Amino acid sequence: MQLRGDGSKFTRAGGRVVLIGLGAPARAEWFCEERKLKPFVCTSDPGNAAHRAYGLKRGSLRQVMGPRVYFGWAKARVLSDIPTPSWKPGEDIMQMPGTFVIDTKGIVRYAHRNRDVTDNPPNGPILELLHRLKGKT
Repeated sequence: MQLRGDGSKFTRAGGRVVLIGLGAPARAEWFCEERKLKPFVCTSDPGNAAHRAYGLKRGSLRQVMGPRVYFGWAKARVLSDIPTPSWKPGEDIMQMPGTFVIDTKGIVRYAHRNRDVTDNPPNGPILELLHRLKGKT
């Protein structure tokens, strides 16, 4: 919900948003279509190799299904048309997400490893960073 509202801002800032999900490629495609994230690149990481490479760990039950997570999902459900999450066999529901900005040279310029599955960073500081990086090219 937070990302899709700022899609054009990311493009103007010179960023390319890539969402890496769990499970099969068809699942990533479905996820982005279901959540109206089509302006972004959606791909999958069935073996979690990308998640491990960026230091994203498996979460605890509290990080994945605790009260903060439940209330975050409930709020999103009330405020948007996004369906509640659903998992498919073979997906690691305990895998923690993160947000990274990687420049064109492959250098990680921003890293946010979620404290729980709803702990997504605000778009503003990321967009500011992208504008600064764009000015350096």
